[in-house]
Amino acid sequence: MDNAMAEQTSLKPSDHLVIVGNGITGITCALEVRKQSPCRITVISDEGEYFFSRPALMYIFMRQMRLGDTQPYEKSFWKKNKIELRQGSVVKISSKDKKIEFADQSALAYDTLVIATGSQPNKFGWPGQDLPGVQGFYSLHDLSLLERNVHGVKHAVIVGGGLIGVEVAEMLQSRRIAVTFLVREKYFWQIVLPAEEAGLVGRHITHHGVDLRYETEIAAIEAKETGRVARVTLKDGGQIECQLVALTAGVSPNVTLARASGVTVNRGVVVNERFETNLPGVYAAGDCAEFT
Repeated sequence: MDNAMAEQTSLKPSDHLVIVGNGITGITCALEVRKQSPCRITVISDEGEYFFSRPALMYIFMRQMRLGDTQPYEKSFWKKNKIELRQGSVVKISSKDKKIEFADQSALAYDTLVIATGSQPNKFGWPGQDLPGVQGFYSLHDLSLLERNVHGVKHAVIVGGGLIGVEVAEMLQSRRIAVTFLVREKYFWQIVLPAEEAGLVGRHITHHGVDLRYETEIAAIEAKETGRVARVTLKDGGQIECQLVALTAGVSPNVTLARASGVTVNRGVVVNERFETNLPGVYAAGDCAEFT
């Protein structure tokens, strides 16, 4: 999707390229197109205004970095390269009129559109998964939500044995919150690590005071009278009292915008070898895209 973008779409100097998503895919696309074409480029994000390093969010929570420290480019970089940045939540693509519509009912016209909406935390239909105090950890919004959710929390449950789960465990422990880490597999990160390495990582996690439980799955998340999470019920009938549940069981393509706009969606936004969707002039790339 990088330097082939301008060539594939025959972008003219008068054209307007709109990119929905300012993650690594959206920003790489914008920078590579700028090398090829003087066309107008607008990058839209419903998170922060500026591109930032997503893996560094944990260090912001742990007070080791500020958001500005995670931004690879100076603020003047975008004006210098004539890349317009806009914050807003895009809710629909109107391909017939070649415009996108925002949640505030404003609109923006485009000649070429790139969907680069990335991923979102998985949810598997657990009862109570949308209760206050239950959340994933992926976005800047999630970071802000976690700052609010940890207030008064003494014990948290993390569901899902992957890297994000380890990050959240370290983050919570930095605030002196006890953590129970539930992994449904026999070993930690079993789909990636061989048993010996998984055992090494698991022992390291346990050494740092995390209650790591293998072959354990939740059946439901329950609330107290106030409506906030109070405990998780396990499939073996056990219960764990907690005030916070972090859902870190992987991510899936964020196809909400595409699906609402008539773009063909399977697991991800369906594209061909040229990154084209079924809508003329609309492309998709990155974690949200799926090749035919």
